[in-house]
Amino acid sequence: MGEKINLVRSRKSSPESVLKKVLNVVGEMNSQKLRYDLNTYNALLAAYARAKDQTNVTETLRKMEEEGVSPTTDSYNLIMEAFGNDKNIALQNRLKEEMQQKGIELNSVTYYHLLRGQQNNIELALETLEDMKKRGIEPTLLTYSLLIRSCRAKASNTAFALLKEAEEKGLAVQNEPRMYFDVLRLGTRRDEYEMVNYCWNKAITEHSLRPDEGTCLQVLRVAAKKGDTKLATDVIRQLSTNGYPYKEHYFTPLMEAFLVKDDLKSAFNVLDIMRVSGVPPTMNAIYALREKLSKDIKTIDKAYYILEELRREKKAVDVTAFNVVIAACADAGDLERTIFTHREAENLGVKPDVDTYNAILGVCIKARVDKMDKVVIEEMKKANISPNIDTYIKMIELSCNRANYEEAFSYLETMKEYGILPPERCYALLARKLSHKKDPRFHLVLEEMETFGYKHKGYYMNQVRLIINQTVKDSPCLISLLLTHPYLPLWMH
Repeated sequence: MGEKINLVRSRKSSPESVLKKVLNVVGEMNSQKLRYDLNTYNALLAAYARAKDQTNVTETLRKMEEEGVSPTTDSYNLIMEAFGNDKNIALQNRLKEEMQQKGIELNSVTYYHLLRGQQNNIELALETLEDMKKRGIEPTLLTYSLLIRSCRAKASNTAFALLKEAEEKGLAVQNEPRMYFDVLRLGTRRDEYEMVNYCWNKAITEHSLRPDEGTCLQVLRVAAKKGDTKLATDVIRQLSTNGYPYKEHYFTPLMEAFLVKDDLKSAFNVLDIMRVSGVPPTMNAIYALREKLSKDIKTIDKAYYILEELRREKKAVDVTAFNVVIAACADAGDLERTIFTHREAENLGVKPDVDTYNAILGVCIKARVDKMDKVVIEEMKKANISPNIDTYIKMIELSCNRANYEEAFSYLETMKEYGILPPERCYALLARKLSHKKDPRFHLVLEEMETFGYKHKGYYMNQVRLIINQTVKDSPCLISLLLTHPYLPLWMH
């Protein structure tokens, strides 16, 4: 009859179909006038419990007693398992009380199924764990694993304590690696560095387990925040070992970790490591570095001196490192330092690229420097450097800062001629300028935005109202033109 129990526990069939099959087998036994044994009753109990038929569960227990077949701990555990699957805590507690009243022993399996039913209530589950210990029943490895999986992020410390307790009891936690990874992930969600570092060293360094990419990225984030360059390096190495090709966002946390330690030189060296690893760094990769440098001039100067030091040490100065210093000067609005740094490119052995010139255009915008952008564009042409999207955005912004902004339209058209979809920011800059100048081409820009799928209803409503309010008396023709926009009447409601 053991096959009946296996049939009931099958997850491939619905509870109703399993019950039907068990009843068919029992029907055959009845036709042959065979006596039910404990296995038969256990199969019936489990099938009824899975089908949530409490009436027949009770009736089956009654028949067992009438036939002189005493329910065992296993009998009740089968019912407890089904109720646990259904997370029916009330029925589980009633069953537990019945077992105690009848003097039927509760064992670790009983408590495991109780805890499965309480997975959504960690406080209750911990009370059950304490009750288990008071009865002298030792929690198993699966018990601890289940409890840890029941913890949410806010209970990360509880999960860590359960993990340590399992280790202290000498349980083979390495045989249930999910425990380490579950606690590790909870720790990353709460930025619990000590927890993350401990679980990483146990799972990967000590037991050679293989974390997935998502877990590695979360550990990298925590390592960056704490400034643990060793942990960040270990994670990057593990990603490579696991077969993941190097990506830019693997290295940026290592750079950020060096920045937390105020080690600018090592942060710059990460850029060189990226290139050697086949991942040329972009301006996105140096965002944190740029942000740190631009906070004050002294830090910018310190960064520049590091570039000179690298050059004296006969080490290559990465162009991205050079660009971040220029970009930081631009962010600080320091035109003189921006130009000076750019002029030192040859002495540092750096060949400027498009990002270099974009940074210079950035300071032109911030410092409101007129006509210098023309010089920058000419230098780009001489160096045979093609503009990118960021270049065009900056040129449009510079044009919009002038009284004569016709060049902005030219840059917009040039982008389209080269098959470049102008970003929404290009239209935003131009639309603001047109609205300020009461230029009737404003509504044409909005129409083109709509063509490219850019949303502008809420963004430009205030601009439209401003035009209408300013021109309602002296420019009725302009109002008529604006009102021809098909969406404007809808906006005004």
